[in-house]
Amino acid sequence: MTQATTIYQRPAELLQHLIRFDTTNPPGNEVACINYIDSLLQSLGIETMLLEKYPGRPNLIARLKGTGNAPPLLLYGHVDVVPTAGQNWTHPPFGGELIDGYIWGRGALDMKGGVAMMLAAFMRAKAENLSLPGDVILCIVPDEEVGGLAGARFLVEEHPDLFAGVKYAIGEFGGFTLYFGGKKFYTIQVAEKQCLWLRATLRGPAGHASAPIRGGATAKLARMLTALDQNRLPIHITQAARNMFEAIASGVDAPMDMVIRGLLDPAQADNVLEMMGDLKWSTGALLRNTVAPTVIRGGEAVNVIPATITVDMDARLVPGFTVEEMLTELQAVIGDEPEIEILNFDPGPGDPDMSLFNLLEGVLQEADPDAKAIPLLLGGVTDGRFFAQLGIQTYGFLPMQLGESFNFTSAIHAADERIPADALPFGTDAIYRVLGRFGG
Repeated sequence: MTQATTIYQRPAELLQHLIRFDTTNPPGNEVACINYIDSLLQSLGIETMLLEKYPGRPNLIARLKGTGNAPPLLLYGHVDVVPTAGQNWTHPPFGGELIDGYIWGRGALDMKGGVAMMLAAFMRAKAENLSLPGDVILCIVPDEEVGGLAGARFLVEEHPDLFAGVKYAIGEFGGFTLYFGGKKFYTIQVAEKQCLWLRATLRGPAGHASAPIRGGATAKLARMLTALDQNRLPIHITQAARNMFEAIASGVDAPMDMVIRGLLDPAQADNVLEMMGDLKWSTGALLRNTVAPTVIRGGEAVNVIPATITVDMDARLVPGFTVEEMLTELQAVIGDEPEIEILNFDPGPGDPDMSLFNLLEGVLQEADPDAKAIPLLLGGVTDGRFFAQLGIQTYGFLPMQLGESFNFTSAIHAADERIPADALPFGTDAIYRVLGRFGG
Protein backbone atom coordinates (compact mmCIF):
# COMPACT_ATOMS: atom_id res chain seq x y z
CA MET A 1 0.00 0.00 0.00
CA THR A 2 1.28 3.48 -0.87
CA GLN A 3 0.77 6.89 0.70
CA ALA A 4 -1.77 7.64 -2.04
CA THR A 5 -3.82 4.48 -1.53
CA THR A 6 -3.99 4.93 2.25
CA ILE A 7 -4.51 8.68 2.46
CA TYR A 8 -8.22 8.07 3.07
CA GLN A 9 -7.11 7.02 6.55
CA ARG A 10 -5.76 10.56 7.08
CA PRO A 11 -8.49 12.95 5.92
CA ALA A 12 -6.87 15.93 7.62
CA GLU A 13 -3.70 15.39 5.58
CA LEU A 14 -5.83 14.96 2.47
CA LEU A 15 -7.41 18.36 3.09
CA GLN A 16 -3.97 19.94 3.42
CA HIS A 17 -3.09 18.68 -0.05
CA LEU A 18 -6.36 20.02 -1.52
CA ILE A 19 -5.92 23.48 0.00
CA ARG A 20 -2.46 23.79 -1.56
CA PHE A 21 -4.01 23.88 -5.03
CA ASP A 22 -4.91 27.53 -5.70
CA THR A 23 -8.37 27.14 -7.23
CA THR A 24 -9.47 30.74 -6.78
CA ASN A 25 -12.55 31.41 -8.90
CA PRO A 26 -12.36 33.40 -11.08
CA PRO A 27 -10.61 31.97 -12.99
CA GLY A 28 -10.84 28.59 -11.25
CA ASN A 29 -7.80 26.64 -12.42
CA GLU A 30 -9.33 23.52 -10.87
CA VAL A 31 -7.67 21.05 -13.26
CA ALA A 32 -4.58 20.25 -11.16
CA CYS A 33 -6.67 19.69 -8.03
CA ILE A 34 -9.17 17.45 -9.82
CA ASN A 35 -6.38 15.52 -11.53
CA TYR A 36 -4.88 14.89 -8.10
CA ILE A 37 -8.20 13.51 -6.84
CA ASP A 38 -8.45 11.43 -10.00
CA SER A 39 -5.03 9.92 -9.35
CA LEU A 40 -6.01 8.96 -5.80
CA LEU A 41 -9.13 7.17 -7.00
CA GLN A 42 -7.29 5.38 -9.77
CA SER A 43 -4.64 4.21 -7.29
CA LEU A 44 -7.38 2.09 -5.70
CA GLY A 45 -8.60 0.77 -9.05
CA ILE A 46 -11.67 3.03 -9.16
CA GLU A 47 -12.74 3.92 -12.69
CA THR A 48 -13.28 7.63 -13.27
CA MET A 49 -14.69 9.91 -15.95
CA LEU A 50 -13.65 13.51 -16.67
CA LEU A 51 -16.06 15.81 -18.50
CA GLU A 52 -15.40 19.42 -19.51
CA LYS A 53 -17.56 22.21 -20.81
CA TYR A 54 -14.56 24.53 -20.93
CA PRO A 55 -10.92 23.41 -21.36
CA GLY A 56 -9.05 23.08 -18.09
CA ARG A 57 -12.17 22.92 -15.92
CA PRO A 58 -13.02 19.22 -15.62
CA ASN A 59 -15.78 17.52 -13.68
CA LEU A 60 -14.89 14.17 -12.14
CA ILE A 61 -17.40 11.33 -11.81
CA ALA A 62 -16.67 7.96 -10.19
CA ARG A 63 -19.02 5.15 -9.23
CA LEU A 64 -18.93 2.25 -6.76
CA LYS A 65 -21.33 -0.61 -7.44
CA GLY A 66 -23.90 -1.53 -4.81
CA THR A 67 -26.16 -4.53 -4.27
CA GLY A 68 -29.07 -2.94 -6.09
CA ASN A 69 -31.31 -2.88 -3.03
CA ALA A 70 -31.53 0.92 -3.05
CA PRO A 71 -31.40 3.73 -5.62
CA PRO A 72 -27.95 5.25 -6.23
CA LEU A 73 -26.69 7.81 -3.73
CA LEU A 74 -24.85 10.89 -4.99
CA LEU A 75 -21.95 12.54 -3.15
CA TYR A 76 -20.93 15.87 -4.68
CA GLY A 77 -18.73 18.81 -3.85
CA HIS A 78 -16.79 21.65 -5.45
CA VAL A 79 -13.09 22.45 -5.30
CA ASP A 80 -13.14 26.07 -6.49
CA VAL A 81 -12.82 28.75 -3.80
CA VAL A 82 -13.50 32.46 -3.48
CA PRO A 83 -10.68 35.04 -3.77
CA THR A 84 -8.40 36.06 -0.90
CA ALA A 85 -7.31 39.40 -2.36
CA GLY A 86 -7.42 42.25 0.13
CA GLN A 87 -7.68 39.95 3.15
CA ASN A 88 -5.17 39.93 5.99
CA TRP A 89 -4.36 36.27 6.72
CA THR A 90 -2.44 35.08 9.78
CA HIS A 91 -1.16 32.06 7.83
CA PRO A 92 -0.84 31.64 4.03
CA PRO A 93 -4.28 31.01 2.52
CA PHE A 94 -2.96 28.21 0.29
CA GLY A 95 -0.47 26.76 2.74
CA GLY A 96 -2.78 24.18 4.30
CA GLU A 97 -0.79 24.46 7.52
CA LEU A 98 -1.68 22.56 10.69
CA ILE A 99 -1.30 25.06 13.54
CA ASP A 100 -2.90 25.09 17.00
CA GLY A 101 -5.08 22.12 16.09
CA TYR A 102 -6.57 23.82 13.01
CA ILE A 103 -5.94 23.38 9.31
CA TRP A 104 -5.71 26.89 7.88
CA GLY A 105 -6.50 27.91 4.33
CA ARG A 106 -9.02 29.00 1.77
CA GLY A 107 -11.56 26.24 1.26
CA ALA A 108 -11.04 24.59 4.64
CA LEU A 109 -14.77 25.05 5.26
CA ASP A 110 -16.13 25.92 1.82
CA MET A 111 -15.72 23.27 0.71
CA LYS A 112 -12.47 21.38 0.35
CA GLY A 113 -12.96 20.15 3.91
CA GLY A 114 -16.23 18.54 2.84
CA VAL A 115 -14.64 17.17 -0.35
CA ALA A 116 -11.87 15.60 1.76
CA MET A 117 -14.49 13.90 3.96
CA MET A 118 -16.48 12.56 1.01
CA LEU A 119 -13.39 11.45 -0.90
CA ALA A 120 -11.93 9.69 2.16
CA ALA A 121 -15.22 7.91 2.91
CA PHE A 122 -15.59 6.89 -0.76
CA MET A 123 -12.04 5.55 -0.94
CA ARG A 124 -12.48 3.72 2.36
CA ALA A 125 -15.64 2.06 1.05
CA LYS A 126 -13.65 0.76 -1.91
CA ALA A 127 -10.58 -0.27 0.09
CA GLU A 128 -12.64 -2.12 2.71
CA ASN A 129 -15.12 -3.63 0.24
CA LEU A 130 -18.05 -2.07 2.09
CA SER A 131 -21.38 -3.61 1.11
CA LEU A 132 -23.33 -0.73 -0.41
CA PRO A 133 -27.15 -0.87 -0.58
CA GLY A 134 -27.02 0.93 -3.93
CA ASP A 135 -24.44 2.44 -6.23
CA VAL A 136 -22.55 5.43 -4.82
CA ILE A 137 -21.64 8.18 -7.27
CA LEU A 138 -18.88 10.65 -6.40
CA CYS A 139 -19.02 13.90 -8.34
CA ILE A 140 -16.32 16.57 -7.89
CA VAL A 141 -17.09 19.79 -9.75
CA PRO A 142 -15.55 23.18 -10.54
CA ASP A 143 -17.20 26.59 -10.65
CA GLU A 144 -19.74 26.45 -7.82
CA GLU A 145 -18.72 29.87 -6.53
CA VAL A 146 -19.45 31.66 -9.83
CA GLY A 147 -22.65 30.11 -11.11
CA GLY A 148 -21.84 26.50 -11.96
CA LEU A 149 -21.72 26.99 -15.73
CA ALA A 150 -18.64 24.78 -15.98
CA GLY A 151 -19.74 22.48 -13.19
CA ALA A 152 -23.03 21.22 -11.82
CA ARG A 153 -25.21 23.20 -14.23
CA PHE A 154 -23.28 21.73 -17.16
CA LEU A 155 -23.64 18.17 -15.85
CA VAL A 156 -27.36 18.49 -15.16
CA GLU A 157 -28.15 20.10 -18.50
CA GLU A 158 -25.87 18.05 -20.75
CA HIS A 159 -25.28 14.75 -18.91
CA PRO A 160 -28.40 14.03 -16.85
CA ASP A 161 -28.12 10.32 -17.69
CA LEU A 162 -25.20 10.05 -15.27
CA PHE A 163 -27.63 10.58 -12.40
CA ALA A 164 -30.47 8.34 -13.55
CA GLY A 165 -32.37 6.86 -10.63
CA VAL A 166 -30.75 9.07 -7.99
CA LYS A 167 -33.21 10.34 -5.39
CA TYR A 168 -30.89 11.62 -2.66
CA ALA A 169 -27.54 13.36 -2.52
CA ILE A 170 -25.05 14.38 0.14
CA GLY A 171 -23.55 17.83 -0.43
CA GLU A 172 -22.94 21.11 1.32
CA PHE A 173 -23.70 23.01 3.59
CA GLY A 174 -24.95 21.46 6.80
CA GLY A 175 -23.37 19.23 9.39
CA PHE A 176 -21.71 21.90 11.48
CA THR A 177 -22.70 22.59 15.08
CA LEU A 178 -24.82 25.53 16.21
CA TYR A 179 -25.54 26.63 19.76
CA PHE A 180 -28.80 28.12 21.02
CA GLY A 181 -29.60 28.73 24.65
CA GLY A 182 -26.53 26.77 25.71
CA LYS A 183 -27.67 23.69 23.74
CA LYS A 184 -25.76 22.05 20.90
CA PHE A 185 -27.40 21.28 17.57
CA TYR A 186 -26.13 19.72 14.36
CA THR A 187 -27.50 21.18 11.16
CA ILE A 188 -28.62 19.05 8.25
CA GLN A 189 -29.38 21.28 5.29
CA VAL A 190 -32.57 20.28 3.50
CA ALA A 191 -33.62 23.53 1.79
CA GLU A 192 -32.15 26.75 0.44
CA LYS A 193 -33.32 30.10 -0.83
CA GLN A 194 -33.46 30.96 -4.52
CA CYS A 195 -31.06 33.32 -6.28
CA LEU A 196 -32.42 36.12 -8.47
CA TRP A 197 -30.17 38.79 -9.98
CA LEU A 198 -31.81 42.03 -11.04
CA ARG A 199 -30.81 45.30 -12.66
CA ALA A 200 -32.65 48.54 -11.94
CA THR A 201 -32.27 51.36 -14.45
CA LEU A 202 -32.94 54.96 -13.42
CA ARG A 203 -33.23 57.70 -16.01
CA GLY A 204 -33.26 61.47 -16.00
CA PRO A 205 -32.10 64.47 -18.04
CA ALA A 206 -28.39 64.80 -18.70
CA GLY A 207 -26.65 68.14 -18.50
CA HIS A 208 -23.59 70.15 -17.58
CA ALA A 209 -22.64 69.67 -13.95
CA SER A 210 -22.26 73.43 -13.53
CA ALA A 211 -26.06 73.70 -13.68
CA PRO A 212 -27.36 70.91 -11.36
CA ILE A 213 -30.69 69.33 -12.22
CA ARG A 214 -33.10 68.43 -9.45
CA GLY A 215 -34.97 65.16 -9.59
CA GLY A 216 -32.60 63.52 -12.08
CA ALA A 217 -31.25 60.00 -12.18
CA THR A 218 -28.99 60.51 -9.15
CA ALA A 219 -31.91 61.76 -7.06
CA LYS A 220 -33.96 58.75 -8.12
CA LEU A 221 -31.03 56.53 -7.15
CA ALA A 222 -30.91 58.09 -3.71
CA ARG A 223 -34.64 57.55 -3.18
CA MET A 224 -34.46 53.92 -4.27
CA LEU A 225 -31.46 53.07 -2.09
CA THR A 226 -33.01 54.81 0.91
CA ALA A 227 -36.26 52.91 0.42
CA LEU A 228 -34.40 49.60 0.31
CA ASP A 229 -32.38 50.49 3.39
CA GLN A 230 -35.34 51.62 5.49
CA ASN A 231 -37.94 49.03 4.51
CA ARG A 232 -38.02 45.26 4.77
CA LEU A 233 -40.08 42.94 2.63
CA PRO A 234 -42.88 40.96 4.33
CA ILE A 235 -42.34 37.98 6.62
CA HIS A 236 -43.16 34.58 5.10
CA ILE A 237 -43.18 31.43 7.23
CA THR A 238 -42.28 28.65 4.81
CA GLN A 239 -42.47 25.00 5.76
CA ALA A 240 -38.69 24.77 5.67
CA ALA A 241 -38.35 27.64 8.15
CA ARG A 242 -41.07 26.20 10.36
CA ASN A 243 -39.34 22.81 10.47
CA MET A 244 -36.05 24.42 11.40
CA PHE A 245 -37.21 26.75 14.16
CA GLU A 246 -39.64 24.28 15.70
CA ALA A 247 -36.78 21.78 15.95
CA ILE A 248 -34.60 24.37 17.68
CA ALA A 249 -37.43 25.40 20.02
CA SER A 250 -38.01 21.78 21.04
CA GLY A 251 -34.36 21.46 22.08
CA VAL A 252 -33.95 24.54 24.29
CA ASP A 253 -35.26 25.39 27.74
CA ALA A 254 -37.97 27.88 28.64
CA PRO A 255 -38.31 30.77 28.06
CA MET A 256 -35.95 30.49 25.05
CA ASP A 257 -38.31 28.02 23.39
CA MET A 258 -41.10 30.60 23.30
CA VAL A 259 -38.74 33.23 21.91
CA ILE A 260 -37.73 30.92 19.04
CA ARG A 261 -41.38 30.05 18.33
CA GLY A 262 -42.09 33.78 18.15
CA LEU A 263 -40.11 33.82 14.91
CA LEU A 264 -42.88 31.71 13.38
CA ASP A 265 -45.55 34.32 14.08
CA PRO A 266 -45.47 37.05 11.40
CA ALA A 267 -46.93 39.51 13.90
CA GLN A 268 -44.07 38.93 16.36
CA ALA A 269 -41.14 37.95 14.17
CA ASP A 270 -39.60 41.38 13.65
CA ASN A 271 -39.74 42.16 17.38
CA VAL A 272 -38.05 38.84 18.16
CA LEU A 273 -35.38 39.48 15.55
CA GLU A 274 -34.51 42.81 17.18
CA MET A 275 -33.67 40.85 20.36
CA MET A 276 -31.12 38.67 18.52
CA GLY A 277 -28.27 41.16 18.07
CA ASP A 278 -26.12 40.53 14.99
CA LEU A 279 -27.95 37.25 14.37
CA LYS A 280 -31.04 39.20 13.33
CA TRP A 281 -29.66 39.73 9.82
CA SER A 282 -28.92 36.11 8.92
CA THR A 283 -31.96 34.79 10.80
CA GLY A 284 -34.31 37.38 9.36
CA ALA A 285 -33.15 36.53 5.85
CA LEU A 286 -34.65 33.06 6.29
CA LEU A 287 -38.09 34.56 6.88
CA ARG A 288 -38.42 37.00 4.00
CA ASN A 289 -37.34 37.75 0.47
CA THR A 290 -34.31 40.04 0.43
CA VAL A 291 -32.76 42.50 -2.02
CA ALA A 292 -29.20 43.81 -1.72
CA PRO A 293 -27.87 46.53 -4.09
CA THR A 294 -24.34 45.46 -5.01
CA VAL A 295 -23.06 47.20 -8.18
CA ILE A 296 -23.83 50.81 -9.19
CA ARG A 297 -22.86 52.22 -12.59
CA GLY A 298 -23.48 55.71 -13.88
CA GLY A 299 -21.71 58.69 -15.37
CA GLU A 300 -18.51 58.81 -17.37
CA ALA A 301 -17.24 62.34 -16.78
CA VAL A 302 -17.06 64.29 -13.54
CA ASN A 303 -18.55 67.38 -15.20
CA VAL A 304 -21.54 65.66 -16.85
CA ILE A 305 -24.79 64.81 -15.06
CA PRO A 306 -25.60 61.21 -16.01
CA ALA A 307 -28.80 60.43 -17.86
CA THR A 308 -28.78 56.76 -16.86
CA ILE A 309 -27.72 54.92 -13.71
CA THR A 310 -27.97 51.18 -13.23
CA VAL A 311 -28.00 49.22 -10.00
CA ASP A 312 -27.37 45.47 -9.96
CA MET A 313 -29.13 43.76 -7.09
CA ASP A 314 -28.83 40.33 -5.52
CA ALA A 315 -32.27 39.10 -4.50
CA ARG A 316 -32.93 35.90 -2.55
CA LEU A 317 -36.37 34.32 -2.57
CA VAL A 318 -37.72 32.05 0.15
CA PRO A 319 -38.55 28.53 -1.05
CA GLY A 320 -41.65 28.29 -3.20
CA PHE A 321 -41.86 31.97 -4.18
CA THR A 322 -42.02 33.04 -7.82
CA VAL A 323 -40.18 35.89 -9.49
CA GLU A 324 -43.48 37.65 -10.11
CA GLU A 325 -44.39 37.53 -6.42
CA MET A 326 -40.96 38.86 -5.52
CA LEU A 327 -41.15 41.76 -7.97
CA THR A 328 -44.57 42.74 -6.63
CA GLU A 329 -43.11 43.01 -3.14
CA LEU A 330 -40.07 44.92 -4.37
CA GLN A 331 -42.10 47.47 -6.34
CA ALA A 332 -44.27 48.09 -3.28
CA VAL A 333 -41.08 49.41 -1.65
CA ILE A 334 -39.26 51.21 -4.49
CA GLY A 335 -42.21 52.17 -6.69
CA ASP A 336 -42.64 51.75 -10.41
CA GLU A 337 -40.06 54.32 -11.55
CA PRO A 338 -36.99 52.05 -11.61
CA GLU A 339 -37.01 49.84 -14.69
CA ILE A 340 -36.37 46.29 -13.49
CA GLU A 341 -34.59 43.72 -15.67
CA ILE A 342 -34.05 40.06 -14.73
CA LEU A 343 -30.40 39.10 -15.21
CA ASN A 344 -30.55 35.54 -13.93
CA PHE A 345 -32.86 33.30 -11.93
CA ASP A 346 -32.08 29.86 -10.59
CA PRO A 347 -35.26 28.30 -9.18
CA GLY A 348 -34.56 26.40 -6.00
CA PRO A 349 -35.89 23.11 -4.68
CA GLY A 350 -39.47 22.90 -3.49
CA ASP A 351 -40.58 21.47 -0.15
CA PRO A 352 -37.86 19.10 1.07
CA ASP A 353 -38.16 15.33 0.97
CA MET A 354 -37.22 14.37 4.54
CA SER A 355 -37.04 10.61 3.95
CA LEU A 356 -33.30 10.33 4.64
CA PHE A 357 -33.26 12.73 7.59
CA ASN A 358 -33.78 10.13 10.33
CA LEU A 359 -30.86 8.05 9.08
CA LEU A 360 -28.53 11.05 9.07
CA GLU A 361 -29.74 12.12 12.51
CA GLY A 362 -29.16 8.61 13.85
CA VAL A 363 -25.60 8.53 12.52
CA LEU A 364 -24.86 11.84 14.25
CA GLN A 365 -26.31 10.59 17.53
CA GLU A 366 -24.08 7.53 17.38
CA ALA A 367 -21.05 9.76 16.85
CA ASP A 368 -22.09 12.29 19.49
CA PRO A 369 -24.77 11.13 21.96
CA ASP A 370 -25.53 14.74 22.85
CA ALA A 371 -26.39 15.52 19.24
CA LYS A 372 -29.73 16.96 18.28
CA ALA A 373 -30.12 17.37 14.54
CA ILE A 374 -32.16 20.19 13.04
CA PRO A 375 -33.23 20.63 9.40
CA LEU A 376 -31.44 23.69 8.04
CA LEU A 377 -32.83 26.27 5.63
CA LEU A 378 -29.80 27.97 4.03
CA GLY A 379 -29.96 31.66 3.22
CA GLY A 380 -27.54 31.17 0.32
CA VAL A 381 -27.56 28.79 -2.62
CA THR A 382 -25.58 25.67 -3.53
CA ASP A 383 -25.26 23.34 -6.49
CA GLY A 384 -28.26 21.57 -4.98
CA ARG A 385 -30.49 23.91 -7.00
CA PHE A 386 -29.24 22.27 -10.19
CA PHE A 387 -29.53 18.67 -9.04
CA ALA A 388 -33.04 19.46 -7.80
CA GLN A 389 -34.01 19.87 -11.47
CA LEU A 390 -33.43 16.11 -11.77
CA GLY A 391 -35.66 15.40 -8.79
CA ILE A 392 -32.70 14.89 -6.44
CA GLN A 393 -33.04 15.97 -2.81
CA THR A 394 -29.73 17.20 -1.42
CA TYR A 395 -28.89 16.88 2.25
CA GLY A 396 -26.12 19.19 3.43
CA PHE A 397 -24.28 16.70 5.59
CA LEU A 398 -20.61 17.41 6.26
CA PRO A 399 -20.50 16.68 10.00
CA MET A 400 -18.14 18.85 12.03
CA GLN A 401 -17.80 19.05 15.80
CA LEU A 402 -17.12 22.71 16.48
CA GLY A 403 -16.73 24.48 19.77
CA GLU A 404 -19.26 27.07 20.89
CA SER A 405 -16.72 29.85 20.35
CA PHE A 406 -16.11 28.86 16.71
CA ASN A 407 -18.39 30.85 14.42
CA PHE A 408 -18.73 28.71 11.29
CA THR A 409 -20.68 31.14 9.15
CA SER A 410 -18.41 34.13 9.83
CA ALA A 411 -15.29 32.08 8.98
CA ILE A 412 -16.50 31.16 5.48
CA HIS A 413 -15.11 33.36 2.69
CA ALA A 414 -13.20 35.34 5.33
CA ALA A 415 -9.55 35.74 6.22
CA ASP A 416 -8.16 32.94 8.41
CA GLU A 417 -10.68 30.35 7.21
CA ARG A 418 -9.82 27.17 9.10
CA ILE A 419 -11.24 23.91 10.42
CA PRO A 420 -10.37 21.84 13.51
CA ALA A 421 -8.19 18.99 12.28
CA ASP A 422 -10.14 16.46 14.36
CA ALA A 423 -13.36 17.48 12.59
CA LEU A 424 -12.15 15.70 9.45
CA PRO A 425 -12.08 12.08 10.77
CA PHE A 426 -15.34 12.75 12.64
CA GLY A 427 -17.13 13.80 9.46
CA THR A 428 -15.49 11.13 7.31
CA ASP A 429 -16.63 8.37 9.65
CA ALA A 430 -20.19 9.73 9.71
CA ILE A 431 -20.39 9.79 5.90
CA TYR A 432 -18.88 6.29 5.72
CA ARG A 433 -21.62 4.98 8.02
CA VAL A 434 -24.26 6.54 5.79
CA LEU A 435 -22.78 4.78 2.76
CA GLY A 436 -23.39 1.41 4.34
CA ARG A 437 -26.96 2.15 5.43
CA PHE A 438 -28.69 4.54 3.04
CA GLY A 439 -31.07 1.91 1.70
CA GLY A 440 -32.47 1.06 5.12
